Amino acid sequence: MGTMEKRKLNNNWNVNSWKNYKLLQQPTWPDEKKYNSVIKILHEYPSLIFPDQINQLKYRLTQVQEGKAFLIQGGECAESFKEFSEQSIKNKLKILFQMATIISYGSSIDTVKIGRFAGQYAKPRTSLTETRNGITLPTFRGDSVNEVDFNLKARTPNPDRLLEAYHKSTATLNLIQPIIKNKFKNLKHFWNIEMLNHSKIYNRFDKTIKEVNKSLKFLNTISNDINLFSEKKFNEFYISHECLLLGYESALTRFYNNSYYNASTHLVWLGHRTRNLNSAHVEYLSGIENPIGIKCGPNLDLKDLESILRKINPLNEKGKIVLICRFGSKDIEKELPPLIKMISKNKFNVVWSCDPMHGNTYKYDNKYKTRNFNAITKELEIFFDIHYNSITNANGVHFELTPNDVTECVGGIRNIKESDLHLKYETSCDPRLNHEQSIELAFLITDLIKTKR
Repeated sequence: MGTMEKRKLNNNWNVNSWKNYKLLQQPTWPDEKKYNSVIKILHEYPSLIFPDQINQLKYRLTQVQEGKAFLIQGGECAESFKEFSEQSIKNKLKILFQMATIISYGSSIDTVKIGRFAGQYAKPRTSLTETRNGITLPTFRGDSVNEVDFNLKARTPNPDRLLEAYHKSTATLNLIQPIIKNKFKNLKHFWNIEMLNHSKIYNRFDKTIKEVNKSLKFLNTISNDINLFSEKKFNEFYISHECLLLGYESALTRFYNNSYYNASTHLVWLGHRTRNLNSAHVEYLSGIENPIGIKCGPNLDLKDLESILRKINPLNEKGKIVLICRFGSKDIEKELPPLIKMISKNKFNVVWSCDPMHGNTYKYDNKYKTRNFNAITKELEIFFDIHYNSITNANGVHFELTPNDVTECVGGIRNIKESDLHLKYETSCDPRLNHEQSIELAFLITDLIKTKR
């Protein structure tokens, strides 16, 4: 749709034109010759994702924008090479499908599921270096760049890790559909959630739990085989990661039918630290057909964002842009309404998604980065309230979560306290919701959809 016209509007763009713009958040590769060799190898490697899949996601995001479906995007803050395994992939998929089951059958709305994995191996950082006990080393930038261990060898950026990120992303993709089809082929599989026996969660969400049970029972009655419904509506799954390492992204950009696609993923997002009109990241994103997420945080420059939207989506296509709002529970009431007003005034087509994680991060005891579950739920509630009062749609959510029983975010049904953080604090980056907290949020979102949409 509008491909030729879009190419004409971007006639100064090419897969490497970003190199002429302001480059942000890139590691310094000590061995530049080796880095260039790796980029050349990646350029020759096969595509991970193909245009028809990317275009299908754009169509589904159009449905999300129109209120016909709800977006659930989630996964690790940053994927780990060390934790890579078939069981880990299965568990990450399972929790997203559990959340989708609750939301879909508790609020009677279709869901579009996007994972933050099969490529989320790089992270932007506030500082270039980290100092411990008087020793200063390069900061950890994710497993595709360096290692988290605090020594010079581990922290030195290594281009070979880009190749490992590609291979692990490929292996993850190869597992996703077989796992979904063979392990998750019955919706009842996702509804077998042991934690529902926890009295507090059952008491709080008793009505929603009964509605989900009723919906699944009805489906089983009319088809005698929930697999039939599952095959058509529920096995759909997409992947995403932050557009950060531009050498990697451009090396995996492919030309199909007079258009360019980032063939490493379905959706890429523009981070809060790289969201600048004159940045290399915006230039790169302006030339690809993939759906694009844009993180919108505190002190957002609305004029700059308006210009970015016109550059990235000149034809104002539906299904192209996901605005991922990450203001924090304290600032969202001040920041979100002007953003909605600007988008509405310009009639920009966007999907409205809430990331209630990043704006609510703080450090406990000068040691543990954490997030308060109450602040997370408060931001979600305010997000839905503002959209409801603005006669716009709250279209989706964006979480950092893990299926593991970690103690990284305080609060929730089990009332994890700050003094409990040390018990199972496993993240090498930002704090994640654990399994129970994720399920609890799915119930909360279900109630918000029913009352505020």
